[in-house]
Amino acid sequence: MSDTLHAAPPAGEAVPQTDPAMRAMERRTVAHLAAGGTTDGGLEPLSIAPGEYTDPVRFEAEKRELFGKVALLAGFSCEVAEPGDVMLFDHVGPAILIVRNRQGVLNAFLNMCTHRASRLVSECSRRKLISCPFHAWSFDLDGKLVAMPGEDAFEGIDRATRNLIRVPVGEWGGMVFVKAHAGEETIDVEAWLGEMAPHMLRFNLAGASLVKHSRVETDCSWKYALDTYGEGYHFGALHPTTFGVTTVSNVILYDHFDPHYRVHFTNVGYRDLVGAPESEWPVAPYGGSHLTFPNAIVYGAPIGDGGSMIGMYRVYPGAEPGKSFTIMSVYRAADSSPDTPDEVFEAAHDFIEEVVTTEDYSVSKEGQRNLSHAPEGFRIVYGKNEIALQNTHKKIAEIIGMPLE
Repeated sequence: MSDTLHAAPPAGEAVPQTDPAMRAMERRTVAHLAAGGTTDGGLEPLSIAPGEYTDPVRFEAEKRELFGKVALLAGFSCEVAEPGDVMLFDHVGPAILIVRNRQGVLNAFLNMCTHRASRLVSECSRRKLISCPFHAWSFDLDGKLVAMPGEDAFEGIDRATRNLIRVPVGEWGGMVFVKAHAGEETIDVEAWLGEMAPHMLRFNLAGASLVKHSRVETDCSWKYALDTYGEGYHFGALHPTTFGVTTVSNVILYDHFDPHYRVHFTNVGYRDLVGAPESEWPVAPYGGSHLTFPNAIVYGAPIGDGGSMIGMYRVYPGAEPGKSFTIMSVYRAADSSPDTPDEVFEAAHDFIEEVVTTEDYSVSKEGQRNLSHAPEGFRIVYGKNEIALQNTHKKIAEIIGMPLE
């Protein structure tokens, strides 16, 4: 996935200003290019055993300690903008429904009727009540049981004990996070994002709108798939006719916001800025790829007749260590021009999905297969230029309590 530059506006039009954080990143990018193509990186390579991707015990620990306990990015506020709007989150075990109540507050519940545990909601349509399709038990938008057909048959059952089961949820900066277990906790999203939080605000995600999403199944570890989003070392070799056409290989910016990160890939247009005064640099909206640990990439880039597209790519473990799936979504950013039709965003989504699926994930699939049959003593190695991968794998190992081997 590459970053692009916007040309200067026509003469006579108001001149927009580049976001200060984006301009700071551009200075770093141009400095790398001026130095002959250097890149942000770590102090030394890191080598690990193939079991990082193949060990079923490690895999189960990741599902339990990461996807079962850590706050996960479920979507953006724009997807549940109005009272009664519902978002579904079914990707890591328990079925979860997220709904905005009449006061505008988000609630999250197990998507499970408290009568016989049937699924309550299957579509993200707006509603005034949450009604079970099995026996029509109905709940309000705060999860309170408000209707029990044939209530006399349940004499002695206290209604208050049959409200919907809450799930930890938090909303901040246009993002919605949940934890995949029952609980009353309100997630402090800003605190969870830490030093990356103010940068996420630059996307104005609350003002975005969903254009398209899809699901991609992959025959590789979720971590192998996620790795492909965190380094620019492979662009020249793997993407010579796609992303590699517009992106300088192996020149990236990396910012560590433990446990999250931001990487910024280098558009070929930045070569023209080497030696040019900043007053002549074109305006670019805030962008880059942001990992909200452990599994979600939020990515911004210019598109169309002005403004940005927002991509979100969430990678999840499948049924076994060598299986995973990715939910890919594209949004119209709040700053996008009304003259840019939805078809432009859809085309960008389809192009990224095609490249990631046929190039990145194709290599990942074969790499996963080889790791499953790797000889004794074989080690995977991440270079200094793959520092985002190094730090993410270290953090995963720390949280699951299983050191890298």
